[in-house]
Amino acid sequence: MLALLGLLIWFWYDNLAARERATRSAKEICHLQGLQLLDASVALQRVRLQRSEQGRLAVQRTFQFAYSKDGYERMTGFVITLGNRVEQVGL
Repeated sequence: MLALLGLLIWFWYDNLAARERATRSAKEICHLQGLQLLDASVALQRVRLQRSEQGRLAVQRTFQFAYSKDGYERMTGFVITLGNRVEQVGL
């Protein structure tokens, strides 16, 4: 039971860290493209296990965020993290 509790705490903490990385990446890409990041955050959409380039199992998370060119039209972007790295950002 204690091991399961430890695993849940680790997973929760790892999710928070991945969300911070994804939010930072979304802000950066919006700033570089001259876009406005709406809601100033990202939302977790998908979690799965994926092999890294080294062949190790890692947690892959897909986050979505909303952005706008002019503040009126709302568009959706995404950030994919694998382990502790940002793998892809898309608009």
